Amino acid sequence: MAASPSGSPHDLRDTLAFSAAHAILPEVTPITLDQAPAVLDAMADGSARGRSVITFA
Repeated sequence: MAASPSGSPHDLRDTLAFSAAHAILPEVTPITLDQAPAVLDAMADGSARGRSVITFA
């Protein structure tokens, strides 16, 4: 099981409540498994933005 290193469960609850109250939405880009190496390269060089999510169809 993995945990978030960014805070406690209470911090997460407060963060999500704040985001909902201010209509803050994450920037999510769906990618294919074939695109994953390029996204990992972008993460390594600091040029990646938002969250990339591998989708399986």
